[in-house]
Amino acid sequence: MAGAAEHGGFALLLAGIGWAMWAAWQLRRAGAPIRPGMAAGVLVEEGPFRFGRNPMALGLTVALLGLAVVSGSLFAGVAACAYASYMQLVRIPQEEAQLRRTFGGWYSDYTAT
Repeated sequence: MAGAAEHGGFALLLAGIGWAMWAAWQLRRAGAPIRPGMAAGVLVEEGPFRFGRNPMALGLTVALLGLAVVSGSLFAGVAACAYASYMQLVRIPQEEAQLRRTFGGWYSDYTAT
């Protein structure tokens, strides 16, 4: 029988996957690229993007943390932290610089809200 920690971890896992899938669906719906590094042709501000600029990264981080709790694996927890750090320090600044170059003031207005 699963304990409270496993139930909580499973809830985190599902919530993270759901959040990331919602964000991916919003991108696809708007015709924006989903793959990292691809130039955006449209700025998506709907769905989970109303609440934060990087919902896919957040969702995947939460899912990885949930997996760490469910599995009881310290390695999975470290991997979740490493992923979050990489995204925060490397990928997100690159993506935001590209969006700022592409959308200029429109992106600046979006980040100010």
